[in-house]
Amino acid sequence: MRSAAPKLKARAVYQEIGEVVSVGADRIGVRTALTDLVAKRAVGCIVEPRAGDRVLVATEEEGESFVLSVLERPGTAPATLAVDGDLVLRARGGKVEIAAREGVDIATGASVRVTSTALEIGALSGRVALERLEVFGAAVKAELGKVKMIASTLDTVLERFSQRAKRVYRTVSEIDQVRAYQIDYAAEGNVQMRGENTLLTAVDVVKIAAEQVHLN
Repeated sequence: MRSAAPKLKARAVYQEIGEVVSVGADRIGVRTALTDLVAKRAVGCIVEPRAGDRVLVATEEEGESFVLSVLERPGTAPATLAVDGDLVLRARGGKVEIAAREGVDIATGASVRVTSTALEIGALSGRVALERLEVFGAAVKAELGKVKMIASTLDTVLERFSQRAKRVYRTVSEIDQVRAYQIDYAAEGNVQMRGENTLLTAVDVVKIAAEQVHLN
């Protein structure tokens, strides 16, 4: 029974070490000890070659040449891991760790998306600069030593608002206005209301109840 699979023609493959002399959009010029080659970057060569790199080149007999890997790079030029198309880093049985001594930069013209069961960020200091921020969640809990917020406008819409504080100080330079269906203030000590002019207006009844009432 004959196999239906196509048979590949056996070709001799030669490997050489050369130096990159030019890098184009889809071609790499390599100079070897025997000749100058025009090669493609192999899919497995994830380090993007640069001029001056020593590379390993494989050439098929009467065929194309491919740069298999970058062997050595002179100086301290950075290494670039580049692929054509999408790239997926997957650890099937462990985790992926990225470590750098001088920092990690992530840049993209599109969006950055993080999906996980939990997200933890630890740093000595942090800064976020955004033109617009939207946060959606079921609950927020924050434990902070000091909070300072500066904004031109603050709008808050709540069903219930509760605050507990030991001391509260407020300074309003213009108008402090409260509109409510019912207002109840209770103090264990004294209540003081002072102003250049004080107006108390009621539609129906004004009631003052105390053991002593002093009017000056």
